[in-house]
This record gives sequence, structure tokens and C-alpha cells, in this order.
Amino acid sequence: MLDQERFLKVNNLKDAFEKSEMSWETLTEIYDDYSKNAYPRMQSLADQLVIALETGKRKRREEKRIEGTLEEKSDIHVIYGRAKEPEHVIEKIIRKVGVEDSQKYRDINVGNYKDTITDLIGIRIIVVKKEGWQEAHNLICALFPDLYEGTPIAYVCYGDREVIEGADINVDYTVKGYRSQHYVVRYEGCYAEIQVRTMAEEVYGEFDHRVRYPYHQDNKFLIRYTNMISKSVAELDDMISTCMQIDKKLLEQLGEQFERDRYVDWNKRQHDDRLPIIETQAKADTGSSAEEILENKLL
Repeated sequence: MLDQERFLKVNNLKDAFEKSEMSWETLTEIYDDYSKNAYPRMQSLADQLVIALETGKRKRREEKRIEGTLEEKSDIHVIYGRAKEPEHVIEKIIRKVGVEDSQKYRDINVGNYKDTITDLIGIRIIVVKKEGWQEAHNLICALFPDLYEGTPIAYVCYGDREVIEGADINVDYTVKGYRSQHYVVRYEGCYAEIQVRTMAEEVYGEFDHRVRYPYHQDNKFLIRYTNMISKSVAELDDMISTCMQIDKKLLEQLGEQFERDRYVDWNKRQHDDRLPIIETQAKADTGSSAEEILENKLL
């Protein structure tokens, strides 16, 4: 049984729930049905879908190996999945109706919620560099040629390097700092959402979801710092892509160039700058040598 007062307080949803004008009884029915019946199956399907994607990835690489077009390493770093937690399902419904005023969710009930919510199963494909979106995209489309209406969609930020392009993926520009590709598929009679991100984007997504979203979306401090992190993520992805795109010959030339670089040894510089002062102080005050004073941090 879902405790209304505790749930709304913990999730900061009191105002959203009142604005939604939804029946708590309806939400409880959905929660009970999902917890007891749907959730275990969704988790099992999430595990199966991960295996299907991993198998598809290996199959495609074997086909490329036979064709002689196989690249040394896959851009896909890891694939994992999960079913949405029961309380998160109810939280999402309330926010969709009470905050976003979603007409799609307004008539949700225990009989239609599994067809209304398309991310009860969530899959992540993490790629090493931004250009890895293409390998993940081809894998998903090969396994699921009929994607859910409106997907795939790539969320990118204004000012990003243009990497994602093609007639078969929609690009949505945003100022929110969020970057990811979304695909909604139908698997074993259930909807599942597959998200593709770089490792850096995954760090930002987890940070933003845990710290700012959904409880502190209007906090000015967090808005500023999550924006700073988002910009840093884009720069990190650009540096990773650049380094991985450099051919062997140029990489060796750059390595030779950087071998000539010299850096200040701050410990030695500090030692050399302070030595005359310490020598004078040592003789006058302590009777110790300068080396002893530096070693023991007497001054």
C-alpha cells in the first residue's frame, strides 16, 4: 500500500498532485498492479533485451570481420538495463499530469498504464566517443526496424559540434544541458526506451538526475553548476573524439613534439627560492642546516 502523505512529502509532489486533480485510488491501483504483476516481468525483459542487443552487436561485428571492414574496437562500451521502480512510476505520472499537463497521461488507469508509459523498461547503451552513436543507432535499427512514433530523437545542445546527422534520426536542440539519443521499441509485447550516451554524458545525466532533477529544477545555484558541468562534458567528448581520430603517424609526431615540453618542478623551485632566506635564518635562530629545516618544515 502506497502511503499518500509520505510519498507526496518525500518526492515534493504535493502541489503537483493537487494540480493534477488525479484520484489517489487510481494511482494506488496502478502501483499495486505494477509492483505485484508487471515489475518482475519488466525486469526479466530488461535483462533479455540487454542480451539481445549484446548478441546483435557481436553478430554485426562478425559480419564486418568476414567482409573485411571490421574496425579494431567497438565504439559501444557497455549495455545495461532495468525496470522502472514502482514508486518512480507513480512519481512520473503525477509530474506528467500536474506539472507538464500531458493529455496523454491525463486518462491513465490500471488498464492502460503499460501502453501509456513507454519507459517502464529502460536500456542504456554507453559509447566511448560521440561518433559511436552511429554504431549504436545501426544496431538498434537492425533489431527494431519499426520504432515508436517520434523516435529516434537526439537531444543536443546549442553550440555542440555537429556529429549526429541523417534523415532517419530527429535532432532536438535544447539549452537544458541534457544530451542523449532516445529510441522507443516494442519488445515481447512491452514498450522499452533505449538511450544512447557517451561515458561523459552518462556522468552528467546521473549527476543532474540525482542532484537537481526532479526536486530542485528551479534552484539557481544548481542550474548554474549543472550548466557548467554540461559544457565541460561537451569539451571532454570533443577532446576524446579528437585524440581517437588522430592517425598513428600524426600521433607519433605530436608525441615527439610534446617530449620537448618542460614543466616547472614546484618543489625544487620552492626549495631554490627559499634557500638563501633559510640559510640566514638557520644560522641566526636555530643552529640547524637549511636542508634540515626544509625537510622538517621548521620554518
